[in-house]
Amino acid sequence: MEASLRDQLDRATRESRALKAKADQLEKENAALKKSIYELSVKYNMLAYQHHASPQPLDLSDGGTSAKPGAHAAQAFEGGVGGVASAAHQVLLENMTTTTREKHKDGKYFTLKTDLKGHTGAVYTVQFSPCGRFLASGSFDKTVRIWDATSAPKELHVLKRHTVNVSEVCWSNTSRELVSAAYDQTCKTWDTETGKLTGSYECEGFVQCVQFNPADNQVFVHGSTRKVLGVVDRRLDATALTIRTDAMVNAVHVYRDGTFVLSGDALGQLKLWDLRNMGACVETVLNEPARKPISHLTVSKSDDDDEPRFMAVNSYDNVIRVYDRGFAPPRSQTRLLHSLKGHKNKNWPIKSAFYNGNDFVMSSFPRNHSVAMPDADVLDASANDTGKLVQDEPEPCMLLATGSADPFAYLYAVGTSEGQTEMVQRLEGHSDRVYSVAFHPTEAILATCSADFTVKVWSSTGKGRRMFPL
Repeated sequence: MEASLRDQLDRATRESRALKAKADQLEKENAALKKSIYELSVKYNMLAYQHHASPQPLDLSDGGTSAKPGAHAAQAFEGGVGGVASAAHQVLLENMTTTTREKHKDGKYFTLKTDLKGHTGAVYTVQFSPCGRFLASGSFDKTVRIWDATSAPKELHVLKRHTVNVSEVCWSNTSRELVSAAYDQTCKTWDTETGKLTGSYECEGFVQCVQFNPADNQVFVHGSTRKVLGVVDRRLDATALTIRTDAMVNAVHVYRDGTFVLSGDALGQLKLWDLRNMGACVETVLNEPARKPISHLTVSKSDDDDEPRFMAVNSYDNVIRVYDRGFAPPRSQTRLLHSLKGHKNKNWPIKSAFYNGNDFVMSSFPRNHSVAMPDADVLDASANDTGKLVQDEPEPCMLLATGSADPFAYLYAVGTSEGQTEMVQRLEGHSDRVYSVAFHPTEAILATCSADFTVKVWSSTGKGRRMFPL
């Protein structure tokens, strides 16, 4: 009897120690996060006060503390503020790549339609439902809000069961369910018609990203700060698959057929995981040589069940890289198509989104027929053999919108050939960082969310096809 009690006491003591160790670890993570946010805020406010500057993104590459009053503090800001009054306007033109024609336009392709107010903290993520009738937003105020996205937008539900910042949301195929990820180390599922919680799932670490499996919405995939990629099957009592990797997972994309998951991480790696083979990593691609963290990845839309061809990757080096994945990913080869600059991404979890309806076209590059051709008789009858440039017919193009660590969203026209890209509009209306953007599934309507606590909805200014001249 005494031995049995001693065994029970020993077991209880071991469990108590294990729980205390876990609590200590969580407390350390929480303290580190708070310290990081506090230090960032202090540096930001100090520099803004010194230079009477409007909010600009902070560059921590040199610690952000070397500047003294009256010295050149431009090093502490990406793009620089210092004493240069026009520096804020030069942000769009800094370090432009040769593959991006970034000419700020007077003409506006999108205009502000409405403000959605209700959140009491920075709004971190926003997504339209597949049916196009609803909009979901997740915030630092620990809530997920569902909005009516029709002609008279209004708040429908406030989902309040998270205890820390909401980092991402994803709709089910039917638009009747939503999964949310948060820093409270859980993912939660919701009935979007009633606003009721339908499930809560414990995860390892702060959850940074989540996506339903398009082929089976009973399954979703999430990534966390604990270097974990988790696969949850809601029909099972335990996590279906836990994949441990070498960096924090900041972004995920689940393939249309549910067989592969693509992740973007804090070491600048794009990794492809085969879910049919216990989550084996079958490919690793470095986004850029400096290994800057990837904050988000998104793919173009597809009208059929094929895996989308194009992918955009946001990185902390202030570049969005657009990849052509070929017609049959992952079997087809992926190649870098565009490198887009102008927005601000450094040290901030900025997200982007594609729109590829048929509303917009881009003038194609002129062909110089003075260049020697293999067979003159096979040239098009309309070709000019005097050396003049002949303009091809306009080609359909995609739009790529991105948030930014300044108070703007940026809009790019993106063609399917190298060099066919241009920044076409800077959307002005927010008063703080724009964390995330999302396009309506079928219409030229864009939603943006910001640290200014608001969601804004923008609509195309014209009807019919719009031309982006290069």
